[in-house]
Amino acid sequence: MMSSLYIGATGLKSHGEGMAVITNNLANVNTVGFKQMSMQYADLLSQYLTASSANLTNFNQKGMGAMPLDTRTLFTLGGFESGTSATDLAINGIGFFGVEKNGELRYTRAGDFVFNKEGFLLDPSGWNVLGRVIVDGNEAATATPVHLPLDDESMAFMPARATTQIISCANLGGVEDKCVVTTAGKESFFSLASSWHSNYVPPAQGEPEPASVPPPLAAGTYGYSQDIEFYDSTGTRRTATVYYDKVGQKGGLTVVEYLVGMNPEEDVSARAGTPAAGLLLAGTITFSSNGEMAGMTAFSPPASGDTNLANWTPAPLAGGLPVIAVQPKGAAAQNITLDIGYVFADGASSSGGTASAGEADVTPEAIYAARTDKTLKSRATVNLGENPSSLYTQNDGYADGWLRNLTVTQDGIVRGYYSNNQTEDHYRITLYRFTSQDGLRREGNNHYSYTSAAGAVTEGIAGSENFGSVHEYELEQSNVDYAREFSLLIVTQRGFQMNSKVVTTSDEMLKKALELKR
Repeated sequence: MMSSLYIGATGLKSHGEGMAVITNNLANVNTVGFKQMSMQYADLLSQYLTASSANLTNFNQKGMGAMPLDTRTLFTLGGFESGTSATDLAINGIGFFGVEKNGELRYTRAGDFVFNKEGFLLDPSGWNVLGRVIVDGNEAATATPVHLPLDDESMAFMPARATTQIISCANLGGVEDKCVVTTAGKESFFSLASSWHSNYVPPAQGEPEPASVPPPLAAGTYGYSQDIEFYDSTGTRRTATVYYDKVGQKGGLTVVEYLVGMNPEEDVSARAGTPAAGLLLAGTITFSSNGEMAGMTAFSPPASGDTNLANWTPAPLAGGLPVIAVQPKGAAAQNITLDIGYVFADGASSSGGTASAGEADVTPEAIYAARTDKTLKSRATVNLGENPSSLYTQNDGYADGWLRNLTVTQDGIVRGYYSNNQTEDHYRITLYRFTSQDGLRREGNNHYSYTSAAGAVTEGIAGSENFGSVHEYELEQSNVDYAREFSLLIVTQRGFQMNSKVVTTSDEMLKKALELKR
């Protein structure tokens, strides 16, 4: 009977510990990223009993009570609730955020982060969130505290970038032949270049600009035009125009000539003040019967402003693309490559020849040698249908801009959005996973620390294989299951009540035994 008192006491203690786990779960029902805990019970050692007869069994034991065995963390995913800022982050899947303070590393599922006044991204306990810094598109190999000093101009300000490449793709189906210039009894393949004539003469110092100047190419003298924008060395947005005009058929190919020009009043190169002012590039595009580009030529006008085609030479190539040399007013000279869909081998040069030589044969082999190192891109100028139109234009330059907003992508990139419509990646918030996350030790403040029982730790990229994705403006809620906890609350209460009854009953039995003496 005495042993039953002790056994009942172990039951009371065990269920009391279990009640503490349940109440802790319920107390943290609104704790961000909290993972519910489950009490695991075990029996105490069993005592061997002396056999009372010859009918022996292999085991003759009685139990000695219960004890708390293990408190297990359930790492199921909690629900998501809406956050209030881009740095409210939730992990949809496996992984932990890394946080660091004074050289100590911990892990958390709670993503309620904020930037402090020094620009460090912190959790509510003041620990630094870890990520890999990105500089000019290159990501560091190791994670460090995320630090974005927004009061630093180098971070909050993006300087202007001069354009180095323009992509201009058009559908030239239905382009008409409106610019007709004949040479030696046949139509010129460079009628646009021959027709270009700048009537702008820079005024003498102190003299006013002319009220109006006729355009170098009058309306109706070309089949189609497409404006392209670029940025000069000061970040000022400029506009050039690509003019197109149909030539006809040549060797079974459809030939369209093109010319790239800008406002002669903004051209301060050596051609300024000449009839060729504003004239930047000219050439031809050949199309096969299915409307795809079959070749192209590109010629640069001489620096002297000479409009004689015999003095035009093949445009130099950079990255396999023809180069346009331009110098706008108030800015430095710059070279811009033009991509209309045809790319030659990087570093390849032309074979010589002049634009007038191209009058005899405008296939690309005549100007850029009979090479096989030319490639047609998937996005290219085409000749389809009967309605010419612009398909795609882009340039890699931009004006200066100030940081307007920060976002975090699903793969953990901290991306800045600037007033010049550009973006820049600053950090990648990394995630961590373990061979056995059950081996992590709780440290309070929604933190876990590493122990050897967790096995190997792996640092990785959100959204990649074996790692969950990161979601901004979201917070992971506690995964506490109310129904389960309240059911366990009742069961634990009943268990405690029954064990207390064991104690009182054993006490009554002892009292009866003592009464036998009287």
